Amino acid sequence: MGVSERKKREFAQRETDILNCAIELFRTKHPSLVKMDDIAKHLEIGRGTIYLHFKSKDDLMARIQYEDYVRLRARLEKAFEEKTAIEMSRRAIRAYIEHCLGDKHMYVVAKQCGVNLNIENVSDDLRKMLIDERSNRLSLLEKIYKQAKNENLINSRGTYPNVAVAWGMIRGAVEVILDGHFQNEIKSEKAYLETIEHVLFFGLFSGGNKGET
Repeated sequence: MGVSERKKREFAQRETDILNCAIELFRTKHPSLVKMDDIAKHLEIGRGTIYLHFKSKDDLMARIQYEDYVRLRARLEKAFEEKTAIEMSRRAIRAYIEHCLGDKHMYVVAKQCGVNLNIENVSDDLRKMLIDERSNRLSLLEKIYKQAKNENLINSRGTYPNVAVAWGMIRGAVEVILDGHFQNEIKSEKAYLETIEHVLFFGLFSGGNKGET
């Protein structure tokens, strides 16, 4: 291995170490309370070394959020292994919930990073990566929606209203678990998942659309 190649690998490894250290610190303290100096101290490197990789803490938080989104999309893409819109939807719902609840701390860290970062202070390249990744996830959801529409399974209210409502309901259902609501009442996560699917696919009340105007 040449000197140049070795330095590239060392640089990449140090960047990974910085990200992992930040995530671990964010697990125990809110991101707003963690300084770049804290990360440098834990890694026993100079603060200036961190800035060789990330121009600001906002850049660092954006990268954490971005990589979490990439992992989520990889899970969602597996929905296209199914043949019908219903099965695609079920697979996507379960993929999202497993992503959030499989590593609850990571989900919370990524969410807090997204809420607290100043997007205007994020490098242009990373900001574009976040925007493109959002578009990629929306594209996946649109494909599932269009498949359902082709199978005459969905209402005529439009792609984005339907996708946004479904996404909001699922995300809210996840937050119920993460925030500790109904801890005593929800005995089974499996039954809870089945309830989420039922409400999304069939509605909250029996009787279909009788109350719709």
